[in-house]
Amino acid sequence: MGGNNRRQLIPAGIMAAALLVGWIWLPVLPAAGQLINDCLTCHEDPNLTGERDGRQISVYLDIGKYRKSMHGEMECIDCHSDLDGVEDFSHTERLEPVDCGLCHVEIAEIYNGSLHGRAVKEGGRLAPRCADCHGAHDILAVSSPDSRVTKFNIPFVCSRCHKEGTAVSETYDIPQDSILIHYSELIHGVGLFKQGLTVTAVCLVSVYERKIL
Repeated sequence: MGGNNRRQLIPAGIMAAALLVGWIWLPVLPAAGQLINDCLTCHEDPNLTGERDGRQISVYLDIGKYRKSMHGEMECIDCHSDLDGVEDFSHTERLEPVDCGLCHVEIAEIYNGSLHGRAVKEGGRLAPRCADCHGAHDILAVSSPDSRVTKFNIPFVCSRCHKEGTAVSETYDIPQDSILIHYSELIHGVGLFKQGLTVTAVCLVSVYERKIL
């Protein structure tokens, strides 16, 4: 064959060395979304349960809702940092609570100084964490009408704990009598629920204005 058409063959030893180097470096390359798929191997089962405080709870992840959430592009280990580096995803131990303050620094500082945050520091079993109000894998923007903490939903979120017969009302001395009913009948509730005035007052005053919640 002519010189211009002659193939330049790569010696077998060099080829083997190149493949070996590529194989060594392969594990450090990004997982390209496989981490959440590893978790879904178990957590996509709607019947999967775990245990918390002696109660059986669902540990099912609705991937459809998660992908539509504010965190839908994140990997599990971005929040569940104690899973980082774990090779066996069939874990049985309880994961550490997610620390939202790793990203939401300013809000975490405000929360830690609030009544709820201080109760958490003191070990209050009933003290609400971030997920108790905002949700966990289905967090939506506050501007979304489906958000748990959109303005129309705030009175309902707060009244889950702050009403007669709840563990909170029976544990703490917090005056509360038909709170949601009274709010709905007063000028602020009428403005919100009947007139759609989203500028009206709800239980939650902006945490940037009053750091007492």
